[in-house]
Amino acid sequence: MFRVGSGGLVRTTDENCERLKCMVERSVEQNNLETAEFLAELLFTEVRRLEGAQRELVEAAYLYGLVLYLKGDPKSSQAVVRQYATESLLCAYVLARSALKLDRTAWNEATRTLDLLLGAGSFPSAEPQYGMPDEATMHCILGQLYFKLDRLEEGRVAHSRAVELDPYLWESFKALCDMGANVKVGGLFKTSRDQSRNTSQPQSRKRKSVGSKSHPPFKVPGFDSKRRTTHHTHNQLPGAKSKLGVPTTSLLKPLNGAGAVASHSSNPKSRLLATPPSKFAAHERSFTPDHTSKRANTNFNTNTVAGNGLDGSGGYVVELDAILYALAKSYKCASRFDCYKAVRILNERLPRHILTGMPWVLAALGKLHFELVNYEMSRKFFVALRDLQPFRVRDMEIYSTLMWHLNDSNGLSYLSHELLEVNRLAPETWCCVGNLFSLKKDHEESTKAFQRSTQLDPLFTYAYTLQGHEYSSNDALDTAMTCYRMALASNSQHYNAYYGLGMCCLKLGQYEDCFLHFEKARSINPVNVILICCCGVALEKLSHQEKALEYYDLACELQPMSSLALFKRAQLLLSMGKYNIALESFEQLVNIAPHEATVHFLLGQLYQIVGRKQDAIKELTVAMNLDPKGSQLIQTALEKCHLME
Repeated sequence: MFRVGSGGLVRTTDENCERLKCMVERSVEQNNLETAEFLAELLFTEVRRLEGAQRELVEAAYLYGLVLYLKGDPKSSQAVVRQYATESLLCAYVLARSALKLDRTAWNEATRTLDLLLGAGSFPSAEPQYGMPDEATMHCILGQLYFKLDRLEEGRVAHSRAVELDPYLWESFKALCDMGANVKVGGLFKTSRDQSRNTSQPQSRKRKSVGSKSHPPFKVPGFDSKRRTTHHTHNQLPGAKSKLGVPTTSLLKPLNGAGAVASHSSNPKSRLLATPPSKFAAHERSFTPDHTSKRANTNFNTNTVAGNGLDGSGGYVVELDAILYALAKSYKCASRFDCYKAVRILNERLPRHILTGMPWVLAALGKLHFELVNYEMSRKFFVALRDLQPFRVRDMEIYSTLMWHLNDSNGLSYLSHELLEVNRLAPETWCCVGNLFSLKKDHEESTKAFQRSTQLDPLFTYAYTLQGHEYSSNDALDTAMTCYRMALASNSQHYNAYYGLGMCCLKLGQYEDCFLHFEKARSINPVNVILICCCGVALEKLSHQEKALEYYDLACELQPMSSLALFKRAQLLLSMGKYNIALESFEQLVNIAPHEATVHFLLGQLYQIVGRKQDAIKELTVAMNLDPKGSQLIQTALEKCHLME
């Protein structure tokens, strides 16, 4: 390698460099990163001595920076490649990769550099270097940087270009869905309807060469894109854990001046769950989202693949693009909060071995059921996921929140201990610990655990939101609002944080700000009945009753069986003196929520107003039996009722 002379080691110019370069590449291939770093450092030092070897110096800097990045040292990697990034797309690539793990200053620097080089069309056409990314990957990284900087429109353009070049680039596809772009999944993957039944080998799709013309498989609308989904039947804000009180309970408050009895929830401290808006079960195949009043049972062990007409246990092989189409389509539906359709697609289009054996699918189904407030079924999928991957940490923050809702202290304790053994430095682990302490009503330790989670990952949106809910439940509203703002700083599309801010403003009597926060959350998740009702509550506080009624009407239209929407609508109609319409809503509501004392009490009062004495006595008696604590108040109403002529 070297020959020894009077001056010690004497370089043999290019021979040394080429040999070192090959050794570095081989070390990286073998994952011998310590050796790779040692040799890359030697290579970089050797090349810097050469005169007129700028190209070799840039290549050495690229390899050295790449190895440092792979070793988990992004700051050192950034320092090595920074001065060469503006003249080399390879160094700019390493700079961008490293920046994604650093702070906002690094994001800005990498974005400017990468945008400048890609915009100038400087993608290398010479002989490729080791580890050189393709153009699709470069646009994907640029899109990720734009997203971190909240430059969403530019991020969508970058990711759309990436998917145009490589339809199988999952990161960019996910990012586009999360940002609300109208991705045409059918243009990305050829389904079995478009292919001949050649099941021996799926047709691979060649990557488009740089500069080749291609048709984008989707359009990129403005960020304020209209998202429309089918009906949901949940009565709790999905994906958000609320120590602010369950909306179905906290909003089902007695009508002011009506002397109603407060309802009691079996879980008075139920939270909003904080699922990052990337969202995510299986219903019977006969289920259709249009019939939300009839929720079908989930069939986890489904045997047929209806979408392909294939038997999951054998026979035909499902084409790769058909499988990818189903996975992509379901994710797109989930990102638009169309959870029922997402579940149906997974059930009908995936072979059984993928439906029950792929961790991503099990996690998606667990999160979808969680979003739909179908907690028992969600638990089944998470249990199956942990059976398949017992050391998995990702998504366990959702699973721990699920067990919080189910009041499963033993299960949550067991999960916390296991995660602490697996990875004490994962933010998901400390979210789980925080949920455990919260369930045990140890709020101080709970907030410490959530804070520990954010220290481990300052961009972990979920932990900030849970921490905010914990503070809000203890009326530390200023601190809670700070946590929600931190959540939004890490992810501006996290609608649960806007909900938390709205609830804090509601408690503080800041009704205009309250409405703005709820409306912002609704713009992100436009079909969530809870958010729509929250907007209505804020408008009522602002004395805009007619406008509030429009919101409640919309909520009832989206989810006809929502007890929350029906109650708020009926309650408002009663206060507006529209007794006949209110009576219809209350009579429908009493069938949906027969154990709510408040509903029976208000219906009794309404019967009393319209002169139906016997019906009024009956409903007031039922209310007294359901809520003995309010017997004095109900007794007074009964006495007034008996005095009726």
